[in-house]
Amino acid sequence: MDDPQVKLLSFSVTPEIDSVPQLKKYALEKGVNDKKWNLLTGDKKEIYTLARKSYFVVKEDGDGGPHDMIHTENFVLVDPEKRIRGYYDGTDKAAMENLLADLKTLKEEYDF
Repeated sequence: MDDPQVKLLSFSVTPEIDSVPQLKKYALEKGVNDKKWNLLTGDKKEIYTLARKSYFVVKEDGDGGPHDMIHTENFVLVDPEKRIRGYYDGTDKAAMENLLADLKTLKEEYDF
């Protein structure tokens, strides 16, 4: 999608091995446009807390420790005011079509 108003963020589920150089290498190998899609890493506990407490992408609790694991194919649509507007299964074509429709509605709402 070549839309200046849309950005993709992906958070590493294994930040202990996904250093910035490692993610950059992966992005180059996969042809990721880093102006549109940011691959993020950092402290595992902070990332997992974001996943659970800010993005609400998993239901089970965890501590972000060595045996804690989160992995989801979901996309989360977040508006310019940082409010969650929807969740979409990235492996489901209909869900992704819904995401695009909801994105169009959101852009109209914010008059982009």
